[in-house]
Amino acid sequence: MFRDFTLPPGDRSLAGATIKGRDLIFARLSGVDLSGADLRWGVLRCCKLDGAILRGCRLSGASFQETDLRGADLRGSDLSFDSVAGSTRFDAADLSGADLRGADMGGASFRRARLVGADLREACARSSRPDHPTRFDGADLADAQLGGADLTGCVFDSETRFPQGFDPSEAGMIHAKDRSAS
Repeated sequence: MFRDFTLPPGDRSLAGATIKGRDLIFARLSGVDLSGADLRWGVLRCCKLDGAILRGCRLSGASFQETDLRGADLRGSDLSFDSVAGSTRFDAADLSGADLRGADMGGASFRRARLVGADLREACARSSRPDHPTRFDGADLADAQLGGADLTGCVFDSETRFPQGFDPSEAGMIHAKDRSAS
């Protein structure tokens, strides 16, 4: 475990690193370049990753619960369900202003996550596993950019907040109470 893991002064890059399956709880990696890194199955709970560059990362099955990812760049990253470790978890994480354009989010969990002003354009949140849908229960998507995002089959609940004028049913999303009834 890397409690309070911090890079040496002046070192701001872990681009392309393989940190697969590592426990980085409480790591402080604000603004660090992790482009193309392999973080699959990692535990990154309660971390500081605000402004971090996670572009093109492999994040399947990782846990980012209660992590600060404000303004992080996750463009083109793989956040999808992993048959070994399960859902990539962003439960109660702060992804305000994060860039998730073109990310594969199928089967990830964003329960109670803050995605205010996040950019999800062209992201694919449709899960390839109907038994593991992408979850947005209680998530705050206010002012998020959802144009072109594939949200088909994603689950939301009465606590989920959407941008003004956005209709989750029209986007193919399923209310949690309707899902449990089937």
